[in-house]
Amino acid sequence: ETCFQVGDLYEAWALYQFCKLTLEVLKNCLEKTAKEQKSEDSERKVLASGLLVAHKSLADIAYTGVIMFLVVCCAEASWSLYLLTFTNPEANWADYNTQMGKFQAAGLVTSMAAIYNLNTVEMEFHDYFESFTPLLKFLTVKILLSLAYFQKGCVYVLQTVNRSLPGLLQNVINAVPFVKELVSMGDTEFYLFYSSLILYECVLGVFFHWFAWPSDEPFYGFDVQGTEAEKTPLLDKA
Repeated sequence: ETCFQVGDLYEAWALYQFCKLTLEVLKNCLEKTAKEQKSEDSERKVLASGLLVAHKSLADIAYTGVIMFLVVCCAEASWSLYLLTFTNPEANWADYNTQMGKFQAAGLVTSMAAIYNLNTVEMEFHDYFESFTPLLKFLTVKILLSLAYFQKGCVYVLQTVNRSLPGLLQNVINAVPFVKELVSMGDTEFYLFYSSLILYECVLGVFFHWFAWPSDEPFYGFDVQGTEAEKTPLLDKA
């Protein structure tokens, strides 16, 4: 469980950095499109100028779900660290799991909000991401984001719903080969299955990252605010 929480923290920070990078690239692309001198692109130029005005509001909305997800991940890790360090969870693991389950529910909601925000930015501004190839980038981030709470939360919801169904519908669920085993797994069995599943998904994510983030993309050379400061060495040469 602690390893999963460390992974969630990394995913939350990576998501925040990706959101920041995406919005900076989008702003640069909108500025470039708004300044184009081609007469045949006048309608696109006007539209880009209007979107550029609304960029700050878009950024605030996009950051809402991402920051909520980051806060939940940090709060979960902090509270778990507190319980494991200053209390005695070995005496009552059920109480510990109950408290951490609240963060699981909050994480499921915030991860869905973050995925929705990312999907909205991708779908609405896909045509303006010049030299950024957003399709694979957003796909890899969604896969990474779903590892934190979404997939595990969906299984828990499915198990809870299955227990509340009448006997006839439970028999129908139990007739589906893979779903039958999934809804009947205990905690230990599920964690073993989920850990193995994550390994395969991470391999798939690495494969997608290889193609999604080539080192020769033009957007690396975009002149964004703070570029010069980022190029400044942290330590002066002796």
